[in-house]
Amino acid sequence: MMRKAIVTGATGFIGRFLVRELVNQGVEVIAIVRSGSHNLESIEDLPVRIVECDLKNLRFLAKTVSDRDIDTVFHIAWQGVSDMDARDQNIQIQNLKSTLELIDAMHEMGIATFVGCGSMHEAEALVEIAEDKVIRNLCYMYKASKTAAHWMGKAKCGSYGIRFFWPLINTYGEEETSARLVNMVIRNVFNGESPDLSSGEQYYDFVHVKDVAKALILIADKGVDGKNYTIGSGDAKKLKEFIKVVGEVANSMHDGPEVPLGFGKITSNVVSLPIETFDITDLIADTGFKPSISFEDGIRRTAEWIANTNRK
Repeated sequence: MMRKAIVTGATGFIGRFLVRELVNQGVEVIAIVRSGSHNLESIEDLPVRIVECDLKNLRFLAKTVSDRDIDTVFHIAWQGVSDMDARDQNIQIQNLKSTLELIDAMHEMGIATFVGCGSMHEAEALVEIAEDKVIRNLCYMYKASKTAAHWMGKAKCGSYGIRFFWPLINTYGEEETSARLVNMVIRNVFNGESPDLSSGEQYYDFVHVKDVAKALILIADKGVDGKNYTIGSGDAKKLKEFIKVVGEVANSMHDGPEVPLGFGKITSNVVSLPIETFDITDLIADTGFKPSISFEDGIRRTAEWIANTNRK
């Protein structure tokens, strides 16, 4: 059972929920944040030690943090998850470099367990790279760097004898400010605008951020070293089935006339993954993980947060 952990990206969307859950479980937390972070209010009332250290300086972590009794590093920090930064090769290469340098620092500090934060985009990348086609979307920079960090990190941790985990995740929830799909649909409906959507025939899964935080901790404590876990709800289905729920919940909270969902208005550029990609059988068997927040409940929480934020 872990007693002390480092969390990088501690004020980010997943990071702040992870820090809160670690504190709830009695773990001493060293929260790594960017210099001049604007989101400190999300964790500053918690009993955690806040350390400023930018991604490019993680290689100096052994000097920045003197503790030598840390059990686990949760590496959540990643710059350029969406928008133009996801296409920026320099930003994505720095993410990769920082991940590997962090593992070097962990070796120097004698930390036994590394838990990264993977993305379902990695599974898409591995499918795309095997196909005989031209890749024109520069967002592949994000997918490729995440994939490289996963496998290079796994090799480096293996060489050091550090336990390594990089679970694939597709999450959502309150407090997320990005323009990702769930948030986009909710905001469109609240504004009375029909969202432009693909047909939604590809398989997908979503898991609430609070359940992600619990799963990451369980993996650190009980996971089998090197195993490739997926964190999900265990109920993967066609994307359009999830989005219908998002639309129903958002419309139920919208004062105007019902806003239709624009399925089929755009062509999807997302790789269609086999439903087995989202299987969480190993995660359940090895760690005892059980999602606690249903998709409908999670969407309602998210929509309420967005509505309250819009009123401020």
